[in-house]
Amino acid sequence: MALSKNDIEKIVGSGNVLDDPETLQRYAHDQSFVQPRTPDMVVFVKTVEQIQELVKLANTTRTPVIPYSSGKNLRGATIPDHGGIIVNMSRMNKIIEVDEENLFAVIEPGVTYQQLQDALLQKGLRIMVPFGVFPDRSVLSSYLERDPVLAAPSFEDGNALIMDTELVLPNGELFRTGNWASGGRPGAPNGPIRNTIYRLWTGAQGTLGIMTKMVVQVSFVPVDRRIFFIPFSTLADAVEPMRRIQRREIGTECFLLNRFNLAALFAQDWSVPAEVPVAAVTSEDFDSLRRQLPAWTLIVVINGPARRTQEKIAYEVAALREVCDIMNVELREALPNVPGAEHVIASELLRPWSILKKFNYRGSVHDLTFKTPLSNVPRVAAVVVDLAQQHGYPERDLGMYLLPLERSRAMHVEIDLHCPASECAERATVKNLWLAASTELANAGAYFDRPYGVWAPLMYNRAAHYTQMLKKLKAEIDPNNILNPGKLCFT
Repeated sequence: MALSKNDIEKIVGSGNVLDDPETLQRYAHDQSFVQPRTPDMVVFVKTVEQIQELVKLANTTRTPVIPYSSGKNLRGATIPDHGGIIVNMSRMNKIIEVDEENLFAVIEPGVTYQQLQDALLQKGLRIMVPFGVFPDRSVLSSYLERDPVLAAPSFEDGNALIMDTELVLPNGELFRTGNWASGGRPGAPNGPIRNTIYRLWTGAQGTLGIMTKMVVQVSFVPVDRRIFFIPFSTLADAVEPMRRIQRREIGTECFLLNRFNLAALFAQDWSVPAEVPVAAVTSEDFDSLRRQLPAWTLIVVINGPARRTQEKIAYEVAALREVCDIMNVELREALPNVPGAEHVIASELLRPWSILKKFNYRGSVHDLTFKTPLSNVPRVAAVVVDLAQQHGYPERDLGMYLLPLERSRAMHVEIDLHCPASECAERATVKNLWLAASTELANAGAYFDRPYGVWAPLMYNRAAHYTQMLKKLKAEIDPNNILNPGKLCFT
């Protein structure tokens, strides 16, 4: 690498460039199966101008630049495949504006879910949060990586949450989308110039630009709500009731958990880890809950807005009861053996990170996360169960979470495999299972829309024309291939 520490310190200041072995090692790996690789330097930036100058300098020597915000991407997206500079934006953590009238917030990359949610709740507002996100995960990075929020079943509350954006292009130029692009005020009400060009950078893992600001939609906190639990003996039994509930647009949040994940969420003797992987912790509470909880539980949340609160809740509850009566399924407002379960879920709707307690089971979690049609869900789940049996992995140790998208137009599916963080025979078995399942799931109709690591060739090899167009675009806007080289199809 031709760039020197002194060159970079002229841009970001002394003490903001780290190259000691201990620091570099922390950025060389995460808990995923992605091959570790050590960066050359870690650079802390505080302004957009510093990022611009750094990118321009990197272009002169073709030095790789890897954008990094909170470090809570656990799938290898920020591991530097070709070395280079980690651009750490965690110190760019300002909530620039909260507009209570037009319901948006302007944030920097270092703003976390915990930070933003706490600030919004003081104003009676909330940010929509993905299930199982770390509290100190960057909101900007999470939205950019298309983490689906718990309200994703709702067209109006859980989708298109990105409004305007600002980013540094691979040549160092500043680029803005939406109202910003025309010189207007960011976040202002929609007009003819707000389009979805920002989607070019979603899921791109920092290969096409470095996002420096984002305008995100916020919502009012519901005045009242009702929470319901619907138990099922098999996954197949849940498909048609879920489809009918969603097609009638009942509820805002709606998600399905198997007993492993539900037990992990409610286990009181486990805590949410600050960092992962962790050392495994035994839990009598988890073991007891796993024995007693239903095989599957559908959770439906009906929210009441400020206007006509009870009227809205009443007609949605009536519709939900009608669907359950037709399908002959039980509708509960509490969970047996879990006192206060409804209160726990109510809290999780604002801060949904208790499920992260699942890391305590074996130490690390390796997910299979994809999209698929609702009708295909039992098939893809069976693929993983069959492969688990072939690899000697206990079916009861599979954690599953399913989330309808846009009223079940598609399903977001997460299937977790658990193993120790350290190298051992068990970890090798889980890695082989994870690799085999990734391939077989793709063959069975799973769409890995966030192609981390080995998922990238699985997807791009099936879409030759799309891949060719992406490569042309990359060559046009990043001819020196400096932004996170090696990710996606940009090898």
